[in-house]
Amino acid sequence: MPFVILMARPVNVRPQLAQLAIIFLNVTLSLSVCNAQEGDVIPLKSEPHHHLTFHNEYVNVYAVEVAPQDSVYLHRHDADALGIMLDDTLITVRSPGKPDAQQKVLGGQIRLQRRGYVHSTSIDGKTNYRNVTVELLFPQEGARNLCAVVIPGEILNCQHASEDPNATGSIVEPRFQTDQTTVSMIRVLPHRSVTIKSKSDPELIIALDNSTKPSDTSKAGNLLRSGDFLWREPAAAAEVFKNDGDKEVRLVTFVLKLQAPAK
Repeated sequence: MPFVILMARPVNVRPQLAQLAIIFLNVTLSLSVCNAQEGDVIPLKSEPHHHLTFHNEYVNVYAVEVAPQDSVYLHRHDADALGIMLDDTLITVRSPGKPDAQQKVLGGQIRLQRRGYVHSTSIDGKTNYRNVTVELLFPQEGARNLCAVVIPGEILNCQHASEDPNATGSIVEPRFQTDQTTVSMIRVLPHRSVTIKSKSDPELIIALDNSTKPSDTSKAGNLLRSGDFLWREPAAAAEVFKNDGDKEVRLVTFVLKLQAPAK
């Protein structure tokens, strides 16, 4: 019976077929758009503004620099990461399913980007967006703020008894901690020095400011510029950093819990 009706009234078939074709095309386009959006999310290691400068079993260290009016591509964090800002600038952070968030970021600010986080960043300010991003390759547990807000909306756990900066030449500020990692900022006073003592755990030191250098000038490449870093193995000898300038010089330290060797 349907065959007879179609043959008897062919003029009504064409609009129905055309409507079905339009529906099919719309569904196909919708699926293509969804697939394209999913495909646009790249891993952090493939984001072209993130340049891997150091890797070991504990960390990946990326140098990041983005010009004004440029953008960091939509990417995914496959490990917990901490971004240490080197300069002030204005940005807009975009994350799928959330409203755009414009933020003023400050030099010295530490920002947590948890595992699984997907976002892009547009640079709205007139200065370059510069940071050092440190991926923590071992799973992190028990994340908490210490004496600075690294996790927005979480309380501070600042029970640090600071030493006399006039005696030590520096101010130490614990910022963030997990069960595996402790992050602190050391502010070296002008024309003073600080000694970073030997530790039983590995340590990453990042310079936020220029003119920070070991006091032993006989070493090649002793000058640390903004964004430079040092990796110290467990039980490394104590090291002295000297500030020859008229302003404070800041260092960010990551002390990472020593992991047992892989079997």
